[in-house]
Amino acid sequence: MIFREILPSIALRPFVQNYLLVNLNSTIGYHIKPYPTRIEQALAFFGRGGIYSHDLTAGNSYKVARSAVFGQQVSRLNFQNYYGPDFLMLMVIFQPGAMYRLLGIPNYELTATYHDASALIHPELLKVSDQIADADSYDEMIERAEEFLIGKIRNVKKESSPIDKIGLLLQRNPTQFSLDWLASQACLSPRQFERKFNERMGIGPKLYSRISRFYQAFQYKVMHPHLDWLSVAVHFGYSDYDHLAKDFKQFANVTPNLLLKENAQRPEIIVDL
Repeated sequence: MIFREILPSIALRPFVQNYLLVNLNSTIGYHIKPYPTRIEQALAFFGRGGIYSHDLTAGNSYKVARSAVFGQQVSRLNFQNYYGPDFLMLMVIFQPGAMYRLLGIPNYELTATYHDASALIHPELLKVSDQIADADSYDEMIERAEEFLIGKIRNVKKESSPIDKIGLLLQRNPTQFSLDWLASQACLSPRQFERKFNERMGIGPKLYSRISRFYQAFQYKVMHPHLDWLSVAVHFGYSDYDHLAKDFKQFANVTPNLLLKENAQRPEIIVDL
């Protein structure tokens, strides 16, 4: 079993935050993974097996393509693998604004959806999935993905923008910045800023910051289990526990404590026991 975050090569770091490599081999069989909302736009290659995505809020379920573009998530999902216990996935998680630059289409068109990447980007992506499946090592899997990505950035469609840096700021520090201040950092009016932010990130800056704060608060509690939820809420600028719990209801579809219990049962932990 492997569940590992890996940094990209230096040439790709302006575009790629990290890779997530998942390889599950278990007699347990089919796994369900809770996936609370997070700031994430990605390209996933399924070398072996695949996933069904279940949107608990919308009540939708569908099979994700073998190579898939993941738009910005806005609600909690459950992922379930299929084709048995041998599961191999390499996910490319992009820097803020990078997917917009690579694809050249407004990111709000991809929000809360998955698209077949071979149709949206290039049919060659199916070949990349095959190469990942046939690779002799995990390092070789990364190499095959990076060869494709380096080819893509040579023909990048859009330039970088100050908005991308603001997206990274809100991802790392989701404090309550005023819209006027954020817009001034991009040398835009508040209305222009909201429109362009939505175009590059898929959602508006307020929702983007809320999602980032929710997920950071959750991860902080996971890393500091001795802290009570009120302390976590105050640490991340929530007015009280109820304020935090409201975000958990929207972005995880459950209470804070129930999400902790579900998180403790995710496949990469169970398989490793």
